[in-house]
Amino acid sequence: MKAIIINILFILIIPSQPIFAEEKSRYYNTYEVKIQIAQYDYKAMIYEPKMEKIKAILIISHTLGKSNSIEGSNAQYFSQHGYVAIVPYVFDSELDKLLPDTEKLDNDFLRPIPSVKSFIAIAESKLHLPKDLPIFALGASQGGITTLILTAYIPRIKAAWAAVGGGDLPYIYAHSDSSGVVKFRTNHMRFLNITDNNEYEAYLRANLKNDPVIVCREIKVPFHQTIALRDTTVPTVTQELLADQCPPHEIQRLQLTHTGGTLTTVTDRQKIKDFFEAEL
Repeated sequence: MKAIIINILFILIIPSQPIFAEEKSRYYNTYEVKIQIAQYDYKAMIYEPKMEKIKAILIISHTLGKSNSIEGSNAQYFSQHGYVAIVPYVFDSELDKLLPDTEKLDNDFLRPIPSVKSFIAIAESKLHLPKDLPIFALGASQGGITTLILTAYIPRIKAAWAAVGGGDLPYIYAHSDSSGVVKFRTNHMRFLNITDNNEYEAYLRANLKNDPVIVCREIKVPFHQTIALRDTTVPTVTQELLADQCPPHEIQRLQLTHTGGTLTTVTDRQKIKDFFEAEL
């Protein structure tokens, strides 16, 4: 699997040139970035701190939802503390398609890697950042899964914080109660002429080759995992599977639902900042 991913990452990436200033605040400037890789479009918001000393770059990966309130709030907080925050938007994926393609669904898992590498390069060039600036990663739910992927395959990431992300995507897709996943599953099962969730899980298990459980084994830097013990959206059992299969790491278990677990990326921000700054 590693060789396959490496081949994907060496695709020529040519970011689009325009970078648009979106707003100004007392603490930071923001820039919207648009790039295209192969046939796919990607966007991100870059937060530039208004201070002389920049500590690090922070990649804040998005949840499955379309709102960016959690990610934007976290980006504002960290930019006020000396971090260049990069928040990629949710990109179009097979989860949004009326007739999902299983092979493309599997490839969706890897797509954040080259796009985020490109966003980092753009931020470094646009903001004249040092090339050896540490990079950290943060995310919850789908963003937690993406955080683990990025941490495994972008060597410059020095530490990561992932909340309520799980492993075993076939199980998640077959049993999650997320409205977005339920809609995707209904369409996909109808397309495949499958009526039973367990049969659908077995189909995905035979056809999806990429999974957070496999990827997380490649992580070689400190990372934190927050597990919600009453989660039915990214079922708790899939979060515990990651805890068991990943290299030794910091784990926090809380009696929370998925929403509560996702919000810990906001309520625990001081703790997250301390975790990252221990690696500076």
